[in-house]
Amino acid sequence: MDFIGQKAIIENFRDHIKNNTLGHAYAFTGPEGAGKRTLARYISKMILCENSEGMPCGNCRSCKGFEAGGNPNFTVITSETQRILINQIREMIDNINIRPAFGRKVYLIEEADRMTVEAQNCLLKTLEEPPKYAVILMTTCHYDSLAATIRSRVVQTRLKPYTFDELSRILLVQGLDLKGKEYIYELSSGIPGKAVKLLKDETLEELRGKVMDFVFDSREFSALDLNLYLSNNKEVFPECLDILESVLRDALLVCYGIDSGLINSDKKDKILEYSNRLKPHEIIEKINKIQDIRSALRRNMNYQLAVDMVTLGA
Repeated sequence: MDFIGQKAIIENFRDHIKNNTLGHAYAFTGPEGAGKRTLARYISKMILCENSEGMPCGNCRSCKGFEAGGNPNFTVITSETQRILINQIREMIDNINIRPAFGRKVYLIEEADRMTVEAQNCLLKTLEEPPKYAVILMTTCHYDSLAATIRSRVVQTRLKPYTFDELSRILLVQGLDLKGKEYIYELSSGIPGKAVKLLKDETLEELRGKVMDFVFDSREFSALDLNLYLSNNKEVFPECLDILESVLRDALLVCYGIDSGLINSDKKDKILEYSNRLKPHEIIEKINKIQDIRSALRRNMNYQLAVDMVTLGA
């Protein structure tokens, strides 16, 4: 089956494979849940495919072995505990030095930032002088955590967010449907793993309802009620900020006369009413405030103060 999304990356690799200009090391980067591991495995299958046209063909000896999990030219290195240890990299290097019976050899280091300093130093010499038949792929959410000497020897390949159509197709493959919950796309930032988590989160609709009641000044759920709820449910605060910002962005669009393509289209009437009470610059100030709170939390801002700022305007 064809890979859904990341077309530019896949075509770039396909061209390099066909023209025999493939580099020796790549790092697939992006947020958690972006599909780095899935893409890296698909690219590995392409590299190892014996058919230069339509790779991966799915029919050659290499592709069939890959799908069965038994391709001898494909090796995965992953953390045995919380770290990838030097002995794992040494074993990988020993294997690299054995020429394959045919084609290339591909090594995938998953969550490469988990390599210890010793493991990264051990890998350096191979990255400097790799055998021509070997390609090393890495995945990481934290590219800057890799040693500068490692980063200077690999090609960073950053995954892009998936479009709404691409994400919908990915989710359908997993038996999930965005229909009626289109707002999930924006809340997930086009990240499949996050979208799956949100769709399976039974408390999301409840949280969304509470935030909407708060924004629209419903008597059913006041600012004080939301403050108390968030104070006791710290884990939902990131989603709360996402939902709140999505409503404000919808309101800003409406202020400028755009009422189609809203993130929260099912709440259109409420958003229209809400936007009539505010001027565009007031909504922008609210959006900027949310972004400032996010930044401050990353710098260890007191959580309760953040909750108070969102709900009570502290």
